[in-house]
Amino acid sequence: SGTYIRAIARDLGAALGVGGHLTALRRTAVGPFALADARSVEEQDGELVVLDISDVARRCFPVRELDAEAARDVGFGRRLQRDLRAEGPVAVFAPGGLFLALYEQRAEIAVPVAVFTG
Repeated sequence: SGTYIRAIARDLGAALGVGGHLTALRRTAVGPFALADARSVEEQDGELVVLDISDVARRCFPVRELDAEAARDVGFGRRLQRDLRAEGPVAVFAPGGLFLALYEQRAEIAVPVAVFTG
């Protein structure tokens, strides 16, 4: 995701006939996660922080809340006869907020990409 900055430096140097490289490169964001969300190794204190998959799904993908019948179908990995109204993966949730799966629209149906229930 994003631009290959090292390749741009290399290609620019080659085009100029002088070679090119980076002396530093710092990633300040990946998707919805910014540097402000990060913790240094020293700040970890040996504690492993695991992000909740529901929270991550809500931050990374469009969200669709399902009714109980559709949520049951998702649990079986079934296709959904509905329009998700989105391009790319969509996070689908059961009533009550449980993250179930990622689905994508294909023509008039939504198909599972990854199902996390079970």
